[in-house]
Formats: sequence, C-alpha cells, structure tokens
Amino acid sequence: MSKLARAVELKAELVHYATSGRFARELGEVLDRFHGDLPPADEAAAFLPVDYFTHQHRLAGGGTVIDRFLAERSGLDRLDVELLRSWKDVVEGVFEVRVVDRDAALLFNLVDELVYRVFSNLGERAFEPLCQGMFVVGRLVPLGADWLISGTPAVHPADARDTLVPVAAHLTLRNPAWAFRNPQLLAQAREAQRAQRLCFVAYFGSDLVVLEGRDVKERIRGLLAYQSGRLGGPPPEGLEPPEHVTAAETVGLIFDEDAGLGYYVDFGLLQEVFDDPRLIARGRYRDLVSAYLRGDAVSPVPIRRLAERDPEKAGAVFAGLLNRKGFLWERSGELLLRTHKPGYFAQPPLPTATPHTAAIAEHLGIPH
Repeated sequence: MSKLARAVELKAELVHYATSGRFARELGEVLDRFHGDLPPADEAAAFLPVDYFTHQHRLAGGGTVIDRFLAERSGLDRLDVELLRSWKDVVEGVFEVRVVDRDAALLFNLVDELVYRVFSNLGERAFEPLCQGMFVVGRLVPLGADWLISGTPAVHPADARDTLVPVAAHLTLRNPAWAFRNPQLLAQAREAQRAQRLCFVAYFGSDLVVLEGRDVKERIRGLLAYQSGRLGGPPPEGLEPPEHVTAAETVGLIFDEDAGLGYYVDFGLLQEVFDDPRLIARGRYRDLVSAYLRGDAVSPVPIRRLAERDPEKAGAVFAGLLNRKGFLWERSGELLLRTHKPGYFAQPPLPTATPHTAAIAEHLGIPH
C-alpha cells in the first residue's frame, strides 16, 4: 500500500475516533468557540473546528486526540506511528496554486512563503477544479517529504487575490510563528528583533523598565513611534498591550536578546520579594512567585533577571517557597526552571518580531 493510501485510511480512522462521542463535551466546546450561535458559512468552515480538535486541541486530561489514539490503537507499525505523530504539526495558510499535475499540486503559502507539494485524500479528482493562479485556504499535515490536505479547504478564483492577501497578512501578524517555518523569514525576524531591542534600550535607557500599568499603553506608543523614526516604515499596528497588562499595578517590560519583548504583571512586587526574601512568608508574595515559577507559559526571563542581581537572595526566596532549607540558586536554579517550564525549554525561543513578508508589505503598502 502506498504512503498516500495508508494516510487516507489513518485520517479516516482518526477523525472517526475524534468524533465517536468519547470527547463529546470537549469537542462541543471547540465547536461553540469556533461558531458560537451562527451556522458555519460552508463545508470548509464546518469541518475546520473538527480538524483542529483532531490534530491540535489540548485535552483536559493532557495530550491530544492523536496521543490518545496512539495509546489505544493496537496494530500500528512504526511508520504509522511516525506519520500520526507528525500530524500534530499542522500548516495553515492562504495558498496560491502554482502547478497542478494529476494527483498532486504545488501550493505557495503566502503566510510563510514556502512551496508545498500537496496530495488529497480524494485522489486525482480532488485537484480538477484547480488552475494556476487560484487560491486555496486551508490546512496541511505532513506526508513524509510531501503534504496532505487536512479537512475541507476553501477554493477561490485568481481574482480573489485582493481579498486574500490581507487575510494572509493578518494571519502572519497574529501568528508570527507560522512564518518561522521558513528559515529566511526566521533569520529576518531575529535581525529585526535585534534592531528593535536597540531602539528599546535607547528609548528607555535599559532593556528592563518597570511602569505603572496605566502608563504602559502610552509608553509603548511612544516606543513604536521612536522605533519607526529610527528604522523606517509606519509604526506597527495591533501591538497594544492586552487589558490585563494595563490593569495591573505595575508591569515589567523586558526586551531580552533571545526571548524578545515581554510584559510581566506585578513585576514591582516580584522585585520586592527578591530584594527582601523574608517577604516570601506573606501569601501575596508567595502566590506571585509561585505563579511565575510554575506557569509553563510564563517565560523564565523575569526570574532569571532578578536572580542574576543577587543569587544568594534568590536562593533564599526559593528556599522559603519550596521549604527547601539551603537551596542555592547558582547550583539548582536552572534545573528548577527547566523542571517547571518544560514547554519553554523544548525548543529555542522564537523571535517576538514579525517577519516582513510580501503579503504584509502589499497589505500595508510598504516596499518589500
């Protein structure tokens, strides 16, 4: 059996497993989140949340549907297991049709500017409606060195370009990591991040500044205007800090060389306890340090920065938090962070800067 034929079988089994009823409550929550009270616009929109749930949704008990399927499904050989595990890596985008060749098509993704050789579980007939220059909006999953269309894509004529380029631009602006599959765009973003960090340091006088939450929005606007004046181009759009940041009493802004710009709420309190470790005995400080340590989605950067100022005091903070007398930051601090933040250390941090793709340039009307 060919790899494509086996992939088609496994995809059908996986979707059946995901929609069999065992995950009914969680699947229902995902459907509600995608559609709310409105009916889906078309078949592609109707199946999108199911496909997302099948491949990417994190289940309440841990792992994904694919992980559960692999644990329960016996008789899978090594190649089947490798293929299914690879399906947690989904590529989403707006794809321009470059070539159609019987049962395969070459699609150029306007989000990451890569070309994908794509097959369909519907066989040769799947690509009959496609012509060079048309667009496909959808999702792909790996098929070895090639790719398989996942779910039901939306197909658009070539003259829909003016509508779809802004869609691709907004996808990249909201999800910069989607573009980092392209090594050139990743390198471009890292270079942009270095330039933006220099602007941050020049504007604030340091790569770490503590502000009152109510002042963050205005100061960030000032930073972006300053950055635009130094680096050229219009100030970036859509980068206003979220509401929970501006509502905080204090916010730490740290522009780390590797992790990029981060907003850290109640950073003033965090500084206080690292300056006076005796405060860890108080509930408010204890809860805050615990949240910064144990939140896997929270960068280790703020704890590292405060610990670097005085490792001895940092050791005392965590000795009190963990009830581990004699805890030494210099000996055990990094292991502590890696233990509580495995997701962060699973791969190198990606830039927080957005790559300057052709779709973004066309949408914003700036040179590329």
